[in-house]
Amino acid sequence: MREQHQAMIRDLGDRHTRIKQCGPDDAVFDEQYDQLVACAERLLEFERTLPARLAQPKRDRADRVVKWSWRGQTVVAVALIAAVLALGHTAWWLVLLIPHLLATLMGWSVTVTAERYKEQRAIAIGLHVLCSLVVLVALEVVSAWWIVAVLVGWVAVGAASEGSSQQGAK
Repeated sequence: MREQHQAMIRDLGDRHTRIKQCGPDDAVFDEQYDQLVACAERLLEFERTLPARLAQPKRDRADRVVKWSWRGQTVVAVALIAAVLALGHTAWWLVLLIPHLLATLMGWSVTVTAERYKEQRAIAIGLHVLCSLVVLVALEVVSAWWIVAVLVGWVAVGAASEGSSQQGAK
């Protein structure tokens, strides 16, 4: 992009030099002037879009992180349901795990936006923390009282993700 920018600046300078060499009464002046203006407009448009172009690789990475975080956590939720049933835990854990599975499935629709890609990446990372807590609670590694933290986490991730979905729809 830097080379493209430099080439556009050189082109604008060359056109400016050409237009200075001919007088306003010359036959080619109008044509050269129109080309100079068009070149300046292209340069201005390029510079206007430059920040978005420079941020694109980061947005692409964030998009992959968000997409695969939600999908990965859906797989974890399915595996956790199977593990809870296989380990013979009470079926009451499904009251926690099925909504968790549905929430992760709904997260597949989150669209990473140019304005909020950093926030959406942070939400996806927070999802991993929340899902780790769900695993620990469901497998009874930590006290069942931690369900309160899971519920609070669901509300936080859900509210933040809902804002992400609405932004993507606009």
